[in-house]
Amino acid sequence: MAALSTTDLAVVALCLFVLAIVWRHQSRLRRSRFPPGPPPLPVLGNILDIPREYSATAYRSLFDKYGDIVYLDAVKQSIIVLGTYAAASELLEKRSAKYANRPSLIMVGLIGGDWIIPYSSYTNVWRERRKRFREFFSANVIKAYEYAQEAGAQRLIQLFLSAPKDYADNVQFVFGSTVFSSVYGIDVSSPTNEYLVMADDVMSIIKEVFTAGRFLVEVFPFLQRIPAWLPGMGFKRKAATWGGMLQEMRNKPFDAAANSVQRGESAPCVVETVLDKISTQPPQVQAFEEALARDVCGNAYLGAIETVTATFFTFLYTMALYPDVQRRAQAEIDAVVGHSRAPLLSDRPALPYIDALLNECLRWMPTAQLGVPHASVEDDEYNGYIIPKGSIILVNVWAIARSKEHYVQPDRFMPERFLTKDGQLSKDILSPRSYVFGFGRRVCPGMYFGDASLFITIASLLHALTIKPALDEFGRPRIPSVENVKMKEGFLT
Repeated sequence: MAALSTTDLAVVALCLFVLAIVWRHQSRLRRSRFPPGPPPLPVLGNILDIPREYSATAYRSLFDKYGDIVYLDAVKQSIIVLGTYAAASELLEKRSAKYANRPSLIMVGLIGGDWIIPYSSYTNVWRERRKRFREFFSANVIKAYEYAQEAGAQRLIQLFLSAPKDYADNVQFVFGSTVFSSVYGIDVSSPTNEYLVMADDVMSIIKEVFTAGRFLVEVFPFLQRIPAWLPGMGFKRKAATWGGMLQEMRNKPFDAAANSVQRGESAPCVVETVLDKISTQPPQVQAFEEALARDVCGNAYLGAIETVTATFFTFLYTMALYPDVQRRAQAEIDAVVGHSRAPLLSDRPALPYIDALLNECLRWMPTAQLGVPHASVEDDEYNGYIIPKGSIILVNVWAIARSKEHYVQPDRFMPERFLTKDGQLSKDILSPRSYVFGFGRRVCPGMYFGDASLFITIASLLHALTIKPALDEFGRPRIPSVENVKMKEGFLT
């Protein structure tokens, strides 16, 4: 084969140069139709612009530069970050059908985790699961389980008094045991209870599976077809083990509860209600409904424990930091409840400041600071910009919660911002419940249960105890400054 002449080489070089210019022009033209964002690098796109820590604050700086909707290209994966409540509400609420999906993760399929409602794809089965979840945990239905939430609050007080240094573990234990009591009628008497340990192990699995970049198979899907015994295929061996643990979480407590119901020994719980409801149905319908019930009940702990415990820790911190707020809350409880009994959830309408305090805890340090990602199921247009099908949609919940558009002095902890001049809850200020529990068809179906648990636990604790900061070796209060408080990034944040 003859060697290329100098002229031929020049022509080839010119052609490549022209092709590069055309590709760059077309890329810019295509990019110009997307929302604004930082300029991409060749091949890598905006990978280097995606923050690795404290993402919520980092993304807010992008909003200052590019506006309330920012586009990022993560190696051909479109990422749309929404920075205002108006943008999130318009897309995820008003157009919820277009954004009801979740980003697909291969590891979810490998561990058999498609029954985990918050993270599974938008399918007919998902819709059935969610429908049942809303039925089992609606605002009216959960009133039947108020006894468990009130008892859990009193248990936590006793644990705070007997083991104050173990407060973090005891918060997790009490909220978890309340869920198991309400859902399965199971009395979880200690943090080492087999069901609670099992549930916590599954939570750790889910956190790992949903941590971005944790598994190479998400980047190179062909790896799932390689035998598990080969080097580097540890994720497949993990998936096999984890899959068994997820199924145990789904079935073991449900079977125990069903056996108690059959023996007539069950406490009032979700499983008892469901089995009674479907008992007169044909066998095929019973089997289908029971399978859905197993999914829903298994999701109850997984969906509630992170948000509820994180918000409660925010409450504990702010009470130590703002004693005036604590005293005002205690004064309201004393005036309504007195000292002869404990607070009840039925007292809630008469305790607007406690509701405002809970609102401010949800707003001031939202747990899911970037929410849980949505995925667009079709092309869409917003303010003249194209949002391509398959885009990952993130909502900067923290930026909304700290927005001057909605809140005066948003960085201050001020429960009274949610009250009218006569001390009642205001309807004129944006409630954090409208964004911290998600949007549209992906809003958390367990929000009413979690909200009620938080309210009664906060009210009960303030009624019985006063929260103060720990002291150092010199007897001085040991508490970090507000400026140094940042939510640790992880599963939710």
